[in-house]
Amino acid sequence: MEIILVITEKKEFIQNLPRIKLKNHNILILNNTSYIKHYLEEYMPKYIVLSAKLKNYEEISGYINDNTDSEVIITDSNDKKSALPGNIFTGNIEKLDDLKRILEIVDDLNFKPAPKDKEKYRFITQQVISFYSVQGGVGKTSIVFNFAWYLKDIVRGKILIIDLNFCEGPSDLAINLDLNLSPNLSVFIEKITQGIDCFDKSVISLTGNDRIDILQPPLSIYQSDKFNIDMLDSIVYSARSKYDIIIADVPFRYDNISLEMLNLSTASILVLSPDIKMVPRVINFQKFLPPGQRKGIIFNKINRNEKTYIDEWKDISGISVYDRISFIPEDRRRIIASGRSSFDILDLQAGMPDLEKVIF
Repeated sequence: MEIILVITEKKEFIQNLPRIKLKNHNILILNNTSYIKHYLEEYMPKYIVLSAKLKNYEEISGYINDNTDSEVIITDSNDKKSALPGNIFTGNIEKLDDLKRILEIVDDLNFKPAPKDKEKYRFITQQVISFYSVQGGVGKTSIVFNFAWYLKDIVRGKILIIDLNFCEGPSDLAINLDLNLSPNLSVFIEKITQGIDCFDKSVISLTGNDRIDILQPPLSIYQSDKFNIDMLDSIVYSARSKYDIIIADVPFRYDNISLEMLNLSTASILVLSPDIKMVPRVINFQKFLPPGQRKGIIFNKINRNEKTYIDEWKDISGISVYDRISFIPEDRRRIIASGRSSFDILDLQAGMPDLEKVIF
């Protein structure tokens, strides 16, 4: 599918545009114009919706016209004197519904579907997906990384893992991936006034793969205690300007940080063992989840002799079961490897394809 790139600094649009679904195009959002060159080269958008409220919008429009075949649609201005050939002016756009109508009109312009057999990658609207649990020891962190590792080969774009498992010392994910201890979230906490640069300095890239970045938790409870909801909101806001998929590993806690992360997500995945005793806890926890959010359950570590009541979970809890991952005996276990390096994380890739329905 073709891409419509929306360039805006309006927070309401950035937060809500990922929920808009078009028939013929996918929507990509950019709120930091310093990344414009990267976005144009990486995604080659068919249409670009550009807000004239950006102070350098004329310069950006000129660059797009000189270096791409994209069609530029200027919002928030009726001044056509400075328009370059091919630019379209739509007037002021104050409400999300107004922008949605423009996108729907653009979506129907000269659409010619591309042959599916020529598609190497899948273009998607930006997603924020949280994995959580209501019990410990279910392999949630392993599933988070396996899902990111699986998506890197089918999504054209970058993936960020936000690890919110605060503890004293490095987290399980950091240990299993053998990550350097710095940078981590402490950088963001101490230098939050630096804005987007502060976020960039807090992220670490996964060795051997340029599609996956990781935001590690602080190394001490003292630093973790300084982290608050406003900081989390700022992190997700900053991440949305750079990443196509944001995956959060949410700890088994009922604190404000965990609940806010779930609230900011476009989808939430509950990781469980097939224990029917967990049903009351799952039902009670659902009151913390946004009503319109996509939700799903993954059952992990299922034994062959496990009861088949898993199919009944949807009727009991109202949440669809996306996947069931079988228990892997010791002698059949493999770890995820990348070239000569290996991660100390169980290879669960065979169970990831069913999770595609979370985002596609």
